[in-house]
Amino acid sequence: MKYAQLNKLCALKNRLWKTTAFLAIAAAVLVTPGVASGTVSTIIDPPCNLKGGTPSVTICTPGAAAVLSLPVHIVAGVKDSQPVSSMTLTIDGVQITKSTTYPLDIYVSSLAAGPHSATVKVVDAAGVSFGKSFKFTVTNNAGLNNIRHIIFFMQENHSFDNYFGMLGYYRASKGLPNNIDGVTPSLVQYTNTGQPVHPFHFQTLCIDGVVPYWTQSWQDVDGGMMDRFIRAAPGNPNDPQGTRTMGYYDQTDLPYYYELATQFATSDRFFSSVLSRTIPNRMYLFAGTSFGHVDPDPPPSGGWPQPTIFDHLDAAGVSWTYYYQDNGIYLPEWTTYQRDAGKLRPISSWYTDMQNEATWPSVIFIERGGPSGLDEHPNTFIQKGAANTTKILNALLASPAWASSVFIETFDEFGGQYDHVIPARMVPPDNIAPILAPSEPPGDFAHSGFRVPFVIVSPWVKPHFVSHTTRDFGSILRLIEDRFGVAPLTARDATADNMMEFFNFSTPYWLTPPPLPVQPTNGVCNPSLEKAPGF
Repeated sequence: MKYAQLNKLCALKNRLWKTTAFLAIAAAVLVTPGVASGTVSTIIDPPCNLKGGTPSVTICTPGAAAVLSLPVHIVAGVKDSQPVSSMTLTIDGVQITKSTTYPLDIYVSSLAAGPHSATVKVVDAAGVSFGKSFKFTVTNNAGLNNIRHIIFFMQENHSFDNYFGMLGYYRASKGLPNNIDGVTPSLVQYTNTGQPVHPFHFQTLCIDGVVPYWTQSWQDVDGGMMDRFIRAAPGNPNDPQGTRTMGYYDQTDLPYYYELATQFATSDRFFSSVLSRTIPNRMYLFAGTSFGHVDPDPPPSGGWPQPTIFDHLDAAGVSWTYYYQDNGIYLPEWTTYQRDAGKLRPISSWYTDMQNEATWPSVIFIERGGPSGLDEHPNTFIQKGAANTTKILNALLASPAWASSVFIETFDEFGGQYDHVIPARMVPPDNIAPILAPSEPPGDFAHSGFRVPFVIVSPWVKPHFVSHTTRDFGSILRLIEDRFGVAPLTARDATADNMMEFFNFSTPYWLTPPPLPVQPTNGVCNPSLEKAPGF
């Protein structure tokens, strides 16, 4: 896609979100905790969790000192008691844009590789001027050819707070900075009767499901208030008020994941792609879009005809394999399967294929083990699924292919579990509007879904690294595309960052992998223990 087209698309997107910080603050004042609002807001404002006093600017993305691919996505929000009169972005002393709309949301494509300094300056209706400066580096993708195999693996239904909300405390226990935006005791949600519920450590490693559908997702966000998770959750005999959405796991439950994310690299700003459930998000992983779908609609005879990343790999002459763990294979829902069924292999082949690095494919997808209960879905025994992932990844760490590989694990959506971070602003993948049932609220594809757990593992990743730059599943596609010369699928992956900031290609730090703990499978799986303490 040409950058001129992208800039036109971004300008259109910006016009769709004209509002002011003053209106956001007014809305916050009018919402009473514990009282459900009567409608579902389709405006997410402010654009991220704002920090600092009043007035102040928050750079939503990129993260501090980030290494970024082009185009560079810059989003800034404002905390002020007055409406915004203008927002100006300068980079290296040159004015890039000056706008009378709020928030600032721009993609900048005409930047040279190397370091840059930027400033966002705001003038409000009272004539007060304030701003925020930040630095970033544009990557030239040097060293990316050290990676010869990109493996991506997606599990099921956990928010970042639910799985990695305590990761910062774990890092601190290891003498590393607690630089994770995770769970704090002050976070709170209210039941329908107005009772406060704070995050709590689950006493069970399986729970009754919480609804993550389009309707409930937009209810949870509530226009950026992020205050309706419990009220949108279904009650049941084990948890009548839906308090289980506030539960989290920690290093005692998932020691392998916690150590993996600490030793290698993770992100506290990695989001699912759409504010809805599993299948639309997996559509984004494969195709860079759900082409309007927000529900698991049945495919036409022969499968969805839209191109997937696998079709684009074929067109570029790039080898790939799709490893499946049981009969829960998703690829047959696409016409890709009709042409490439021979590239599907059972997971047992994973362990033998990687022993010959020279013939191992360039791109590898591992399907979750849904029917066998290995996908870590909340209503399964999650330690069993995590232990299975441990087995898969440990085999790679000990193989001849390790030195030239990157392994990415994430989760397809939040599963209805609480996350306190506002979904990110994104480029819509195409011009297709959401296909909604009469009962479903209006919404858009100009935002991500909720944050999900994310780990990137390679000898080449920066050790102990935490990214704070906004990304979604499109960044996995973009990394594949940039590494192997593959055409983008949609505007979403074409504008996604390619994740180069996770790597240091001057030296392979983890050529000998660090020792990792055994993932236990002896925890308690008892949904009768799922509700919050005191309920």
